[in-house]
Amino acid sequence: MSEHLLVGVARADITPAPGIHMGGYWGRKSGATDVHDPLMAKMLTFELGTMRAALVALDLVGLDAATVASIRRRIEKGVGIPGEGIMVCCSHTHAGPLTAPFRGMGEIDETYLAEVEETVVRLAEEGMAAPQPARVAHARVEARLGINRREARQTGVEIGHNPDGPVVSYAHLVRFEGEEGLLATLFSHACHGVVLSGANHSISADFPGAAARFVERETGAPALFVNGACGDINPRKTGGSFEDVEELGRELGQAIVDGLDGVSAVKITSLRHALEEVQLPLCEPPSRLQAEVEKLALQLKAELKKIASDGGDIWAQRVPQAHLEWAQATLDWVKKGEDRERSQRFEIQVLALGGLALLGMEGEIFSRYQLELEEESPLPATLLCGYANGCVGY
Repeated sequence: MSEHLLVGVARADITPAPGIHMGGYWGRKSGATDVHDPLMAKMLTFELGTMRAALVALDLVGLDAATVASIRRRIEKGVGIPGEGIMVCCSHTHAGPLTAPFRGMGEIDETYLAEVEETVVRLAEEGMAAPQPARVAHARVEARLGINRREARQTGVEIGHNPDGPVVSYAHLVRFEGEEGLLATLFSHACHGVVLSGANHSISADFPGAAARFVERETGAPALFVNGACGDINPRKTGGSFEDVEELGRELGQAIVDGLDGVSAVKITSLRHALEEVQLPLCEPPSRLQAEVEKLALQLKAELKKIASDGGDIWAQRVPQAHLEWAQATLDWVKKGEDRERSQRFEIQVLALGGLALLGMEGEIFSRYQLELEEESPLPATLLCGYANGCVGY
């Protein structure tokens, strides 16, 4: 049992084979055609006295709560890290495989998903097998890849550009220093991984992967990216090229590397973790909703029938089929009346290393929550981690 923080570092390639269905966008015409750059799984394990915790960073669009629960159970059984102390974060690249049940995007490759789970469990074993004493330091550096994408138009709020909306104009970096040099860099910035559009069919980690590779080349140590609260933040370049991916990744990576010498030490006197499931209230359906959704469902059924009569292209059917499934689920919910569900389960998790807190929230969180929570946190350094431990409501 150590009186000092011990940190284990492990990583592995989780790049899928071409052909796998991709996540993040509707309307793709096929599965992945090739691999442009690798997808990685990386892990930090933490030990202090009898306490243990772990952070997982995956180059994936997201996972569902069931997959995360399975990962937690297996790691707890295998190496003794408590499930509530394991945070599983996804970068939210839209150029990776479909790894959560998002409607309209294709089918999950369960074999691939099982391989990812096996890899994460193995990384926990590797990290716990060779931990090293570590010092921790943190900095918040200027970085702004994103724009607020919630544009108000006459037809409502749509994806676009809202110059008056909030953005997160900084990045976090956490330096883990061992006795013989840098062990790892953890960094975070709130921005959607959508430099590449839905027209892209090449597997890629998008700008987060490019940024991590840049930091690793410059430092010679593993770099882990976790996204922030980017539900309303897109990169300033979308529908871009791989050159754009590298440019934005290099910009973020350079900000992180430049900030490594300006970090402030984090005093580690404790290792704590907490997990709570809360119930988020659902809106009451307006009285006109049932009639409107029934009308929409009829239109969608007609559209699907026409697609089928024109040859039945399965890819062309995915988007209207997804809308129809949502419509039917909405109708079923409304018709339950007083017996319908009134809330949505939502998990909030905290890993606290002394004065450093990682605040994990599942799903796509809007930036104002990050700006407010990080500012109001009682700890000196707090990082809000989005797409953590699930992806509610996507």
